[in-house]
Amino acid sequence: MICLPDGCVRMIDNGIVIEKAIKRIADDYDFDIATVESAINRSEKPMDLNAMVSEGIFCFRGPNDNVKYDNASICLANKILSNAGVAKTLLPLICCRIRMWDREDIHELLSLLKKIVTIMELNPDEYPGLKACSIDLGELPSEKIPEDIGKSCHVWAMDKKGMCLVGTDANRLTHIDDIRKKEDESLLSR
Repeated sequence: MICLPDGCVRMIDNGIVIEKAIKRIADDYDFDIATVESAINRSEKPMDLNAMVSEGIFCFRGPNDNVKYDNASICLANKILSNAGVAKTLLPLICCRIRMWDREDIHELLSLLKKIVTIMELNPDEYPGLKACSIDLGELPSEKIPEDIGKSCHVWAMDKKGMCLVGTDANRLTHIDDIRKKEDESLLSR
């Protein structure tokens, strides 16, 4: 038992937390476990995962052991991803997926962009913006965006079904027909 000011908790198995954290990163970011382990082991900023688990003991909370280990693994996964050396290994892999996006489903592109942003937000000093990750929103892979689309809605990318990535931060989705409809309504209201 470890007793903290707000109560005592049973000793946790660091190995379980570490294994769950690595699996969580692999699952959430579509990597195999070996890729995540390699990023951790080769990080130029070494980590002591056991110490990190101990530092995050406050995360070991919940109604049962499974929930407690899951919660602790979330904390550890975020600590791992906030390691600049791990980010330096994983971000280029995700960026490559963006550049190789097959233009089939815009949801996939948006998901990849969100993954990059999440890791970058955990490493703000290293990655102050997408350009630091060699991603330019203006050069995302895309189907040809029709020329009749006006300036009322900036379209960053479009998939083969006409779904578009829009918004100032390229964080919303809408269909090309809906953009046209809004533009037509806007012209009629003038």
